[in-house]
Amino acid sequence: MSGAIWNVEGEIQNELHPSEIVVWTGRPSAWGTFVSNCPELIIGAIGMICGCSGFLPADNALAIFEKADGIMGVIFPGVFLLAGVAAIGGAVFEMIATSRTAYAATDRRLLVIRNLIRRRATTIAPTAINVVEVREKWDRSGTLTFRREKDGDSVKKFAFIGIPNVREVAKHVEELRMSARKQTS
Repeated sequence: MSGAIWNVEGEIQNELHPSEIVVWTGRPSAWGTFVSNCPELIIGAIGMICGCSGFLPADNALAIFEKADGIMGVIFPGVFLLAGVAAIGGAVFEMIATSRTAYAATDRRLLVIRNLIRRRATTIAPTAINVVEVREKWDRSGTLTFRREKDGDSVKKFAFIGIPNVREVAKHVEELRMSARKQTS
């Protein structure tokens, strides 16, 4: 990973063509990611507590359930412990990934740039979008999902997750999509 400070504007500028103009930039909300990961964090904490309590030496008279003897006394709590660690680790990884993600809408395309373990930029052409969905919350933030539906079961789906003023961004995406449609017809 490159340095502790991530230059979002510089990363977006590196992806632009010489005459391309940025219309909007944004980043996902860290709070939104935390809230959406709360169930995983709670389940992970419960799994870790159950797993750790299985390894503690306790008098069976005080325990809620009787501790298994032998190898099952290690495997059973170990599964809970590993599942809890995996759930919490996945949620924390997703929160870190959120802080290293940026979105951009230009006059030609949409960009999703992620710089976590390695840098990855995804480009979505306006001709690749035929459905735009907006999920807005009370504070006008939300998720903008755009996808390409083809005949049959083939669907490509991308999203700007947890962005402020989601309706404004949806308007830019619709304008981009309509301008691309006019150019092809």
